[in-house]
Order: sequence, then structure tokens, then C-alpha cells
Amino acid sequence: MSDMFEDMFDEGDALSRVNKDTGTQLSSLVRQLREVEDKISEAEEYVKEMKQQQRALSMDSIPSLMDEMGLERVDVDGLIVSRKMIVKASIPLERKEEAFAWLRDNKFGDIIKNDVTCSFAMGEDNVAGDVVGILQDRGFSPTTKTHIHPSTLSAFVKERLVGGNPIDLDMFGAFVNNSAQIKRKA
Repeated sequence: MSDMFEDMFDEGDALSRVNKDTGTQLSSLVRQLREVEDKISEAEEYVKEMKQQQRALSMDSIPSLMDEMGLERVDVDGLIVSRKMIVKASIPLERKEEAFAWLRDNKFGDIIKNDVTCSFAMGEDNVAGDVVGILQDRGFSPTTKTHIHPSTLSAFVKERLVGGNPIDLDMFGAFVNNSAQIKRKA
């Protein structure tokens, strides 16, 4: 019960320090904060729109026109504009086994990684250093994960495309696009 009276006196003391001037000052600061937050939201939306315009120009409009003109590079107003191939790849889950089989059959299996993991209780650090066979002999069930790092896969697909070698883009979930790169002349 005494805590309730202490809180009431603390609040009463705080309320006694509130007057017209401090209330007006607080209201003004709250309005200022709201205005700043609104301006930040507007600025973020503007930046988002500018990035969309940048993407449309660099990934669609300029490369398409350069393709139409048969240009790989052009100088404009002291800038060097060149095309750069952008490749992103991520094997769809339902085609993973097919893609891995293709890579192995075509001597590219070295980009496939095999992770072996097993969880250990505290104090079992020495067991963690053993190989998978030893873990299985001791009753542990390690889980394995076979994967290709996304950057490695994208680089592999790009290398095949640049080299003019056939590759199933759907099987590797590959997205290929050209992008305009702009640099200032030195």
C-alpha cells in the first residue's frame, strides 16, 4: 500500500512541474518529431522510386537500345557506358537432384559442396573432431547437406554462357540480364 502512495506523490510532484510553458514546449517538440518522421518517410519513398527508375534505365532501357544498335560500349558526355552481363542462379528444390546429376555427369561436380553437421553436448569437444564414421560408430546421427554456394552457381552459369556452352537455365533457376555500367573517363 505504501508503494501506491509513493507513486502517487511522485506523480503529483511531476504534475506540479507541468505548467503552460512546459506543456506548450512539449507539444511543440512532439509536433516537430512527427514532422521529421513524416519527412523521413517521404525521403525513403522518394529514394525507393529513384532506385526503381535507376533499375529500369540500367537493366532495361539502355541495354535494350544498345542491343538494338549493336553496341557493347559507348561514350556519352565524358562517361563510358558499357554492358555487363548479370547472372543470378538458384536451383529450384524440385530440380536439385537433376541439376546435381547433370553437373556430376559433365565433370562439374567439384562445385557441389557437402556439409556434415552434428550437435554435441557440452564437454564433447574432443568427439567433434572425429570423422563421420567414428561419429556413427559412437551412436551419433550426423546430418548432411549437399549444396552449391549461390555465388559459385551464378559464376558457373555465367562462365557457361560467356563460353557459348549449352546450359539449362530453368534447371539451374538462372536469371540472366544485361546491365548498363557507367564510369567517368579518367
